[in-house]
Amino acid sequence: MNKEEFLEILSIQLEGEIPSNEISQHITYYNHFINQKILQGKPEEDVINELGDPRLIAKTLIDTEDVPNTPGYQQSYAYSAEEAGQETFTQEDNPQENIYQETQQSQNIHWLNLSTWRGKLTLAAGALAVIAILLLIMGALLPIAAIAAAVCLIIALFKRL
Repeated sequence: MNKEEFLEILSIQLEGEIPSNEISQHITYYNHFINQKILQGKPEEDVINELGDPRLIAKTLIDTEDVPNTPGYQQSYAYSAEEAGQETFTQEDNPQENIYQETQQSQNIHWLNLSTWRGKLTLAAGALAVIAILLLIMGALLPIAAIAAAVCLIIALFKRL
């Protein structure tokens, strides 16, 4: 895989999942990162292999997209629209490791984001689970209630005698 293929796959995977301005920031960052490593003498193929699968990078970026708004979260990459055009970045040499660290930092933060299909699916599944549990409880209590009613009826009949 070459740089163009890597960036195209990354862009396609991010499309529709995060805002387009963030997609262009990420694409610009990885484009500059790859160019920087090539200028340092690394073969393009080695740089791409070092970065890893662009689908995994995209999934990580999508999964952590809302996390920077969470109090106490520190973003491990430091590129913005202004920085994306610069030749150097403040991220360490191995972005795959930083993405891993970013994922590790955010693992304890779980928010239900209803603006994504995953959030809506999670909410629907939770609602169905609650309904199923209530039906099971009612199904278990119904025979007990019927037996209690029958016992009360028998007691009432014996009291009349």
